[in-house]
Amino acid sequence: MTHDAVWFSRPRKYGKGSRQCRLCAHQAGLIRKYGLDLCRQCFREKSAAIGFVKVRFPLSMLVVWRFLFSSCLCPRRYGSCTLLFLLL
Repeated sequence: MTHDAVWFSRPRKYGKGSRQCRLCAHQAGLIRKYGLDLCRQCFREKSAAIGFVKVRFPLSMLVVWRFLFSSCLCPRRYGSCTLLFLLL
């Protein structure tokens, strides 16, 4: 038996080896969320056509966010302060 015959002797029904990109059949960097099954490279190419919009976080909000969480005194670091941030 050759190496290929031994290596692929079992069917791939679960795990990383069983999944691949639906466009290019690449197995690494797979985005499975929402049933997309696209590798990250194909997702970057097709994201606008699918309807995904890149949302940038405004710099002013980032400054407020850092201030809130740097002075946080609640027991959970991202606990009630998150609610305070959402109310701003």
